[in-house]
Amino acid sequence: MVNLEKVCHDPEDIRPSALAFIAHGGLGGTMDSPVTAALAETLQLSLGARVVRWNARGIGQSSGRSEWSSRPAWVGEDNCSDYKDIFREEIVRFLDDFPSACDCNLIVCGYSCGAIYATTIRMPNDLADRCSKIFNPIRYILISYPIAVSPVLGLFRTGWYFRALEGLIGGSWEDCRHEAHADVLILMGKKELGGKLSPVRISYNIWMKVLNSKRRSEQGRFKAIVVDGANHVWKDKLENLQEEVYKWL
Repeated sequence: MVNLEKVCHDPEDIRPSALAFIAHGGLGGTMDSPVTAALAETLQLSLGARVVRWNARGIGQSSGRSEWSSRPAWVGEDNCSDYKDIFREEIVRFLDDFPSACDCNLIVCGYSCGAIYATTIRMPNDLADRCSKIFNPIRYILISYPIAVSPVLGLFRTGWYFRALEGLIGGSWEDCRHEAHADVLILMGKKELGGKLSPVRISYNIWMKVLNSKRRSEQGRFKAIVVDGANHVWKDKLENLQEEVYKWL
């Protein structure tokens, strides 16, 4: 039995009108990283969201073994499973806490490796009818998706991860043949991509061409933004990150 250290913060003095989830980056990242904290603040202030964050296995007070412990852990199987469990658990709790709520936003977020895992989250079939009366379609916010090193992080699951994101934009994925409507925002830092001829920039450009070629406008909004001067940890650019998220919301 794995017990994850988790925090759930409601907006002050008002009933939450949204539910948001934020997965942090891997390889030593925590739920309290500056990026996840800045995103949580924006979602609380702009949407009145209840924000759920957690430490991955082996991080902070979370039990279990970290991504260094085994191949399934390294490629993100544990992280995806944990995200899905927390997603279900907190949706049910929100429904129980606010049974008369309606027109609430549902936001699935991830930073760095957490952005990869976030793309695999879908509404559980057994909750779909109940949630359709309370929540709007899921909106995804992916920050600093590690496009250049994803084959190293995902190994044999890399293609599956890419197709999960393509499904959100294009409407079909092998694990979800008929995707629900979804809005997707990808935020990257210009410094983390490098110059025009850098391998990371080239990988990013190819990735964007693939995503845009698969996009179906009826599936939802899709926007990819590169923020000038920002690196992977968004040093001195957290306000820019918050501004872009606020404008998109």
